[in-house]
Amino acid sequence: MAESMEPSRTRISLVGRLDGAVVGFVMARADVGDFGRTEPVAVLDTIGVDPAYARRGIGRELLARLLDNVSQLQVERVETLVRVADLELLGFFQGLGFAPSQRLPFVREIGA
Repeated sequence: MAESMEPSRTRISLVGRLDGAVVGFVMARADVGDFGRTEPVAVLDTIGVDPAYARRGIGRELLARLLDNVSQLQVERVETLVRVADLELLGFFQGLGFAPSQRLPFVREIGA
């Protein structure tokens, strides 16, 4: 709730429908900056397609519409995180023009 009230953030959510059924979704947030950056960037949080509708271009269409929406917000870049082992998702994003960034995320497990 606190995140949604933050004035520097805009949430973007889209739902894909086909034949009256919800078949996919995408959620992102546009920020004016994070981690000391000041340029506008959108962070793709979640994308999903019903497995029964996989490989029909639904994910591509949802992402295309998301990119259209965030470009209207003057966003200059879209970022997301993908597990290295998720080759199918890596291929999906690379096929849409995404490339590895020069930023390296660091994570520390609590209690480790």
